[in-house]
Amino acid sequence: MVVSESPEVRLAVAREVGEGCRVVAALGATSADRRLDLGVDVDGLVLDLDADRRVVSDFLCRLVDRGFSGPRILLSSGFRPEASATFRASSHTHFALGRPWRSGELRSLLELVLGVSHLAESSGCP
Repeated sequence: MVVSESPEVRLAVAREVGEGCRVVAALGATSADRRLDLGVDVDGLVLDLDADRRVVSDFLCRLVDRGFSGPRILLSSGFRPEASATFRASSHTHFALGRPWRSGELRSLLELVLGVSHLAESSGCP
């Protein structure tokens, strides 16, 4: 699931992931909550942190309350590449990626955190 108020971010994520993967788009935290309440099953989340930080923080807390254990890839224009790499290596559930990202970088990160080698061919996509 990609959670972003920005249509550009949602489109960029969908384009990066490819056609062979089911991408569920949410127009922000409220939309993501509704989709999860309806039982939409996702393997992971790509979450745009450049929205209202308090709303995003509350959403991340609600994910814990729901028992969501899948990976969360946090996107932000405020992340420096070297800091993102350090954060990525220090967690098993939260991963950071700076915006804009290099072509193929998000796909590679998703393949790594979801444990698949060819994301577009996998049925276990976020």
